[in-house]
Amino acid sequence: MLEAYVRDNQELSQLIQQANSKREAITLVQAGQQKAVLLSLEMFQKLIGISDRREQLSGEDFAAISRQLFATSGYDSTEKIMQLIQEVKQELSTEREQREQREEFECLTPR
Repeated sequence: MLEAYVRDNQELSQLIQQANSKREAITLVQAGQQKAVLLSLEMFQKLIGISDRREQLSGEDFAAISRQLFATSGYDSTEKIMQLIQEVKQELSTEREQREQREEFECLTPR
């Protein structure tokens, strides 16, 4: 499984394309810890056991299953889900800044 630090929305878009086209899971890392996994829709469907169905999930069915999974995890409203996304984005930004500072320090430190 690949690990990724997301710096901006363009990188996130690229990771989504990569997860979808290469059929691989990408672990999103935040503050040095694995926090989330980016999966293609196909992988997600296999994971939750609906890949054996001949028909694909409709958008409405996917939304219903997603809401159920979020609610089970305590994210039972749009506001809570948006807050989670904002927190993850903030943590990713902080992690990026810390990593850049470490890299800059390492470049300036004689070996």
